[in-house]
Amino acid sequence: WSLWLKAVPISEVCCVGATGAIGAMARWLLPALLGALLGSVLGLEPFPTPPEQTAEQISNFQRIRARARDASLAATPQVLAYFDSQPFRGMLKDCCPKIAELPAEELLRRYRAEAQVAELAHALPAQMKDIFSDVTVKEVGDMSWFPNEFQVALIHHRNLSEGASPVNDAAQKDVFGCKPFAEREPTWSEVANRLIYIAHNMRRLDSGSEPFFGDFTVVFNSTHVKDSVVIAPYDTGLYEMVCFNPHMKLPGTLNRSMLPPLNCSAWPKSLPVGTLEYLDHLILPNLAAAANSTTTNRTMLDSARDLYLRSSMSEIDYQDVPALGMQNLGDYLESDILANPRLPEAVKFGIGSFPTLFGTQDGRDMQAIAKRLHWPLFWSFGTGNPSMEDPHMTVDLKLPGNLRIADPENILMTTNATVSSSASETFEKVWQEAVEVRAKRNATKEDVHKWWHALEDQLRAAPISWKSCASVHDCVGVDFTGDCICVSKSKVERIAFTV
Repeated sequence: WSLWLKAVPISEVCCVGATGAIGAMARWLLPALLGALLGSVLGLEPFPTPPEQTAEQISNFQRIRARARDASLAATPQVLAYFDSQPFRGMLKDCCPKIAELPAEELLRRYRAEAQVAELAHALPAQMKDIFSDVTVKEVGDMSWFPNEFQVALIHHRNLSEGASPVNDAAQKDVFGCKPFAEREPTWSEVANRLIYIAHNMRRLDSGSEPFFGDFTVVFNSTHVKDSVVIAPYDTGLYEMVCFNPHMKLPGTLNRSMLPPLNCSAWPKSLPVGTLEYLDHLILPNLAAAANSTTTNRTMLDSARDLYLRSSMSEIDYQDVPALGMQNLGDYLESDILANPRLPEAVKFGIGSFPTLFGTQDGRDMQAIAKRLHWPLFWSFGTGNPSMEDPHMTVDLKLPGNLRIADPENILMTTNATVSSSASETFEKVWQEAVEVRAKRNATKEDVHKWWHALEDQLRAAPISWKSCASVHDCVGVDFTGDCICVSKSKVERIAFTV
């Protein structure tokens, strides 16, 4: 209701003088009931679809882009000098001999090219979580746009003073220059100006985003959202809590001993954020952010080694990349979307969490949504653990991070690709085994490993890279024979790729 009355906060619309439990209940129920009633009378949504990009978002992006251009150009000589430094060259000879002799200019060109095509991934939950406000798997299937966390909080009637929202609100203001909300309770038009958190998957993680962030990862179409992507050199929530605002209240049960010992000098608050076009000034801060030599023995070279060992820039085959340490999962560029991207076209494909969704009703719902929206669908092994908790509590964990398979039913239903009948039959047989196990007890790591090994040989796939396909922006992956898995349009707008 308040969203329709010129977006006036709820507390100013109703329940004046109401106190105690009755007042609280009235403030909770009345706006929802009136909004639903008005929507049914006028044929309108209680939460109207926002502009694809608001005037404030456009203005903010233009400001960010102008500053990023100047900062990127100024940083280029320093990046080239680092790429030509003796320690860096020694690291490349040790880890990545195929590219160790390439000129610094070529290394930088490859970095830029990889950043242009690397997956822009956002993981969302099957069910609502306590800390993060995010749209669920079933909800996203009915949305006309992909909502940010503040929009979701209003839709779910969640308290924005709890969970991760205060941290993320501070980060969006401090890092990206988003305007503060006028009141404690933001309006629908205000939250439409905020951004969607995205992990830039240059390390080719099979789950796209961190597997702990959600059960279903959507990978956005970079050509569709490129003029709204704003890039920070590191996870802004972590940097806000550790460096920019170290005394702020932490969300949930998180305490400071769980936070990584970041190098706060690597990313000064004055550093402009970047865009997909202008990001040279973020390269070295990204490598340095997790290198706190006063607390750990980790250096920039360690971060660079981890990046090159995992990235396609090194020309290391996907099946041969080393496992990814827990401490490295947060080392991505945070490449957020400053828009309200339209669905389904803004999403390129999806990735389901095999440990948590395979053999479940939530997994079936995800398959149905992907089929209906014509999104290619993959599954990732991720942690391999169906009951993994918060990542910051298991610092010794190592993830393979390169185990991704295609969903055969999805391929048959939404593409013109050919998948053997045996692959589909095996998938369904193993699915039913998982259903039976989950009906009797909680699935274990051993169960997940067994199911995965029954499927992985027929359907393995790798993320695309800067040089894997002739038209990388039309492709969603590469199979293990080297053939590109690409999106194409036919008369019925079907998605076509081969496995």
